[in-house]
Amino acid sequence: MKPEQFETILHCNPLFKVSGEKGDLYRKVISDVYPQIKHEIFAFSKPFTQLGFPDQGAVTAYFSRNMVKDDLKLVKEFLEANKIDILNTRAFKENDKFVITVGSIDTSKSKKNINFKGKVFDVEYGEFSEYLKLVNSNLEKAIPYAANDREK
Repeated sequence: MKPEQFETILHCNPLFKVSGEKGDLYRKVISDVYPQIKHEIFAFSKPFTQLGFPDQGAVTAYFSRNMVKDDLKLVKEFLEANKIDILNTRAFKENDKFVITVGSIDTSKSKKNINFKGKVFDVEYGEFSEYLKLVNSNLEKAIPYAANDREK
């Protein structure tokens, strides 16, 4: 399949024509996110066929392409020291600063210019907040259909 054919399929989704929050969110993904990942979706050669560090000929979306293993070790130490779960984060190296994004709805814990082992870190909460709000909303709607009782 060619990228243009896949894009036609994306535009045929009924959500593309729906007004309101769901339609707006779907169109935003198609217009903002899809162009950023289109190349990787249709790339069938290295590095796009392997997950891992870019300096080892692979790709990942969890840390920027200019990071190496030593950077990830430092990021892990920083996250542990600040009690931030690594499974909910992405890390980006911007010059001499590390930017950690945290998937969450709440942005109030965001902090800038944290010094750690001679490096500077920014922690930005709220990544994917629009999508997480929609997930939460749909989970709430699913409660009446759950087989077990909800504990409060």
